[in-house]
Amino acid sequence: MLMEKQYNQNDVVSLKLTSGEEIIARIQEDRITDYLLNKPMALLNTPNGGLGMMPVPISSNPQDFIVLNKHAVAFHSKCEATLASQYLEKTTGIKLATTGII
Repeated sequence: MLMEKQYNQNDVVSLKLTSGEEIIARIQEDRITDYLLNKPMALLNTPNGGLGMMPVPISSNPQDFIVLNKHAVAFHSKCEATLASQYLEKTTGIKLATTGII
């Protein structure tokens, strides 16, 4: 069976883990048995009904890449655009420009 990579480097993806957690991360490398992730963040419900993000795992160096075994992933997809831009703003400090007529 031919295995194809689903994601390219720096794609922002949503991953629902078999543990029930949902994380957002940038793909550094999509490998056969695992993903090499850059700055994964867990999605959390906030008291006011919104969503927050928290680094995953908390105890690791945020500059290190994280290896996530594909067996731990229930499902995955490219992240929704608005949430992906919020993630990129939080992890890089760069606010992305929005398009539209002024």
